[in-house]
Amino acid sequence: MKVPLSYSKKLLFLLLVVSLIPLISISVIFYSDKIETETDILKNKLNLITETGSNKISDIILNQKNNVLTIAQTENVISATKKLSNPNTDKNDYFENQHILENEFSIFSNSNPQLQNFIISDPKNGKILIYTDLAPPSNDFQSQNHYQEALNGKVELGHVFFSSNPTPNEFGIFEKNIPIYYISAPIEGEVGIEGILTVCFNLLDINSISQSNDYFTINSFIVNSEGYFLSKPKIISNEMPSDHFKTRPELKLQTITQSSNQFTEIFGSANTEKNVLNLDGYENQMGQFVIGSISPIKETTWSYITEIEKSEAFLGISSLQIMILSIISIVLISMTGLAFYFTQTFTAPIKNLQSATEQIIKGNFDIKTGIKSEDDIGQLSQNFDFMINNLKDMTDIEQQLSIQQNLRKALDESSIVSIIDKNGKIKYANDKFCKVSKYSKEELIGKRQDILRSTKIHPASFYADLWNVISTGKIWKGEICNTAKDGTLFWNDVTVIPFVDKDGKISEYVSVRNDITEQKNLTQKLIHAERFAAIGELSSRMSHDIRNPLSIIQNEFELLKRKKILDEKQIERVSSSISRITHQLNDVLDYLRDTPLELQSFNLSNLLSKVLASLNIPSGVKIKTSGDEIFMFGDESKMNVALVNLIYNAIQAVEDSGEIDVSVSKT
Repeated sequence: MKVPLSYSKKLLFLLLVVSLIPLISISVIFYSDKIETETDILKNKLNLITETGSNKISDIILNQKNNVLTIAQTENVISATKKLSNPNTDKNDYFENQHILENEFSIFSNSNPQLQNFIISDPKNGKILIYTDLAPPSNDFQSQNHYQEALNGKVELGHVFFSSNPTPNEFGIFEKNIPIYYISAPIEGEVGIEGILTVCFNLLDINSISQSNDYFTINSFIVNSEGYFLSKPKIISNEMPSDHFKTRPELKLQTITQSSNQFTEIFGSANTEKNVLNLDGYENQMGQFVIGSISPIKETTWSYITEIEKSEAFLGISSLQIMILSIISIVLISMTGLAFYFTQTFTAPIKNLQSATEQIIKGNFDIKTGIKSEDDIGQLSQNFDFMINNLKDMTDIEQQLSIQQNLRKALDESSIVSIIDKNGKIKYANDKFCKVSKYSKEELIGKRQDILRSTKIHPASFYADLWNVISTGKIWKGEICNTAKDGTLFWNDVTVIPFVDKDGKISEYVSVRNDITEQKNLTQKLIHAERFAAIGELSSRMSHDIRNPLSIIQNEFELLKRKKILDEKQIERVSSSISRITHQLNDVLDYLRDTPLELQSFNLSNLLSKVLASLNIPSGVKIKTSGDEIFMFGDESKMNVALVNLIYNAIQAVEDSGEIDVSVSKT
C-alpha cells in the first residue's frame, strides 16, 4: 500500500534544506574573517619591513651625528681650532695645531672608517682652516642648511650630491661622481663657537640595504624629499631609459611613473610623522603594478619605501578566495537544485487553487480545483469547492461595493463631507472640506471639530444644543458659520447624520455641507443697501428741513452784522458755526450721492490755496503752508471736499486757537 507523503513532512524536509543557510552564513563569515586576517598579516609584514629599514638608516645617521659631535667636543680639537681661527697665531704655531688636528682626525678615521674627509672652517668668515682630502672642497657648503644650523649650535645633515674629487665606490675603487653628504657640528669653546667641523660621508656606506627574501619581487630603497633614489633597489626594470640607471641610480632615478610622468601614489602620500600603506595598488617608476609602504627616516628628510608586485603579494589571498568561493558556490548550487525540486512539488496544487481563484474573480463559479490528493492540500481543495458552491447563493458583493463606491464618489464631488468619531475628533475630510476650511488633511485628521468653531457668531449654547440632538441618534439640520485656517468666516448649510454600529451604539457622525457663504454675503449686501437707501431718503428730508431755517438764520445774521449789534468775537463764533453746519450737511449729501469721478490733471498746490481762501478761519488759528508745486491726476471737486474736511478737522483739534502746518510733498 502506498503511503502518501503529507505536506507537514514535506515542510519538515524543506526546513532541513533551509537549515543550510546558517552553514552558508558561517562560510561567508569565515571567508571574510580569513581574507581580513591574511590582509592584516600582509599589512603588518610590509609595515615591519619598512619600519625596520627606516629605523636602521635612522640609527646610522644618528650615530654619524654623534661621532661628529664627539670629535667637535674633543679638547684638542677645540684648542687647536681656537689657535687656527686666531689671526695673531704665528706660522709655526699654526702648522703645529694643524698637525694636532690631523692626528686627531687620523685616530677617529681609523676607529670609524666611514669618516672620510674632515673640514674645519672659521664661523666668522667661512674661511677653511684645515681639510684632510687631497684637494680643497669645491662645494660652497657654507651656504647650505647643515652649515647654517651648525652656526646656531646644532648638528645637522646636509643634502646628498656627487663628489667632485675621487671617492671610493662600493668596490673600493676611487672615482668621481660618488654620492656623498656632509654633517656639520659646532666646535664650541668657553666663549662661543670657535669653528665649524664638517665631515664628509660616503652614501654608498649606508645604501647597501639588505633586502627581505619573503617575496621574490620585494624592493626596498631610500628616496630624498624630491623623490630621487639614494640607494640602489634590488630590482631595476630593463625598460629604464639609461643603462647608467641600472648601475648608479642614486640622484638620477626618480619616483615618477613612466605613463603619467607624475610622482607615484606612495611617494605622493608620504607623511613626515608615520608610515603610510597602499594596498590598493599603484604604478611605480618601473611601470610595475605594486603595493607599498613608505616610512619617514628620522634625523633626515629622507623616506624608506618597500614595494611588492600586487599579483605576488595577493597570490595566497587570491587562492584562498577561489577555494572558499568554490565551496560556497557548490553548496549554493546544490541547495538551489533541491529548493527548485521541492518548490515545484509544493506549488503545483497551490497553482491549481490560484487558477480556480482567478476564475472566481472573473465570475465563473462552475470551476473545480481537480485536486484529489489525500494530504492537507487535498482537504483544502475540497473545502474550496464547498465554498464555491455557497458563493453561488450569495449576493453579488462586488456589485454592492461598486454601488457604495459610486455613491461616495458622487457625494464627495457634490458636497463638503467630513466624518467625526463619537468624541468629536475628525476621522475623514474630503477635498472640498479642505478647500473651504483651508486646512490640509494632515492638519485635520485627529483634531477636534472645535478648531473650526466661530464663537463670535454662535454662542456655546448653540453647539451644546447641536450635540444634544445628534447624541440621541437624531439628524440635525441647520446653518453654521465656521472659521477657516486664515481666520476668514464661511457659512455652510449642514446636515449631521449619526451612524450606529452592529450593537446600535453611535460610532461616528457624518456631516454633509453646502457652501452658502456667497448667499449670506449677498443677503447682507441687500440689507445694507436697503438701510443705505432709507438713510439717504432721511438725509434728503433733513437737508430740506435744516437748510430753510439755516438760510433764515444766515439772513438775520447778516442784518445783525450790518447794524453792528454784535461784536467781532460773536460774529466770528456765529459765522464759524453756520459754516460748520453747512459743511457737515454737504458732506452727508455728497457721501450719499453716487456721482462718477471726473478724472483730470490739476495743480494740487493751487487747489489748497483756493480752499484756504474760501474758508472762514477763526482769527486765533494760523495756517502755514509749505512744499513744492505738485500736479496730480484725479477728481478736483472731490479733492476740494477732502481738503476742506481735513482743514476743518485740524481747526477743531486746536480748538479755534493755535497754529496748523499744511505740507504738500510727493511720496
